[in-house]
Amino acid sequence: MRIEELDTPALVINLDALEENLKRYHGYFEKHGIGFRPHIKTHKTLAVAHMQLKYGAIGLTCQKLGEAEVLAAGGIQTDLLVPYNVMGARKLDRLTALAKRLPVTLAPDSEFTVRGLSEATASEGVSIGILIEVEMGFERTGVPTPREATELAKLVHDLPGLELRGFMGFPTPPDSRPIIQETIDLFDRAGLPRDVVSGGGTPHALDAHEIPELTEYRAGEYPVGGAMHLAEGRHTLEQCALRVITTVVSRPTRERMFLDAGSKALSASIYKTERGDSMGHIVEYPDALIGIASEEHGHVDISRCAVKPEIGERVQVLPVHPCPCVNEHDVMVAARNGMVEATWPVHARGRIR
Repeated sequence: MRIEELDTPALVINLDALEENLKRYHGYFEKHGIGFRPHIKTHKTLAVAHMQLKYGAIGLTCQKLGEAEVLAAGGIQTDLLVPYNVMGARKLDRLTALAKRLPVTLAPDSEFTVRGLSEATASEGVSIGILIEVEMGFERTGVPTPREATELAKLVHDLPGLELRGFMGFPTPPDSRPIIQETIDLFDRAGLPRDVVSGGGTPHALDAHEIPELTEYRAGEYPVGGAMHLAEGRHTLEQCALRVITTVVSRPTRERMFLDAGSKALSASIYKTERGDSMGHIVEYPDALIGIASEEHGHVDISRCAVKPEIGERVQVLPVHPCPCVNEHDVMVAARNGMVEATWPVHARGRIR
């Protein structure tokens, strides 16, 4: 089947671009001697996870237990990092069951979480790895200071069922290095293990070598790119592997048209442009602006397009944020040279617990 025969809206991933991105990023981390632990929350698909391991990933990252359970059920046996505060009886039962199947590491940032993890794992006779999450100055999750992170690490080191492996941060641009260095110094003074110093974030992935203290790195969107990565120069148009194929279903005036892909196909993510908010980049009409979307319609300003799209025409949209975009779809179509090679279920779709 050719791509042109797909019903729309359709989520399509270009295999040549996907493979180029895997070679480019995995090759970079191999060159610099940094372990690469990709985040599967972007693609949520077993086929891509297996490809990432084939290209040399040292393990995988999952944002929720549900994603990790999907990987374990799909034959993945590598070490999994879940950089999240897991708590509550039901989740802790699932965690200990998962830990009996494959190695699991978590990244808590509070004594409350740590003590709950220890009680659950010790009672089940299992052990999990722990990376202390340290806040990198962006007011996200994480222990607020390196000194407080070290105190929490001391507690982890003393509790049963937990193996202190080091610490992590997110995001970790080059200017976060002083926080990382201070945390390392405090860990070392306290005699704490820190085999793992983990950084993360696709925007600064290819700058990771500027923090030589990092032992591993996490990134999610690098295999597929997207409208923001294109705008900021991290991916070329050809390297943006993920596209939503959509059809022009209405063009009431010469200035506006509507696509059959709204927030249920593209997600509601936006980014700021000089013309206002954008919900995606239309490949064939780069001067068009998807400014807003209802659930089933993309509202497009085509006033600056010299040539106007016609009703019934199909166009490709690069999503702003590929992670929630993928989560809107049941399947991802894998294609090469315009031909469909496979249809991959989005196995971890909706795994929010």
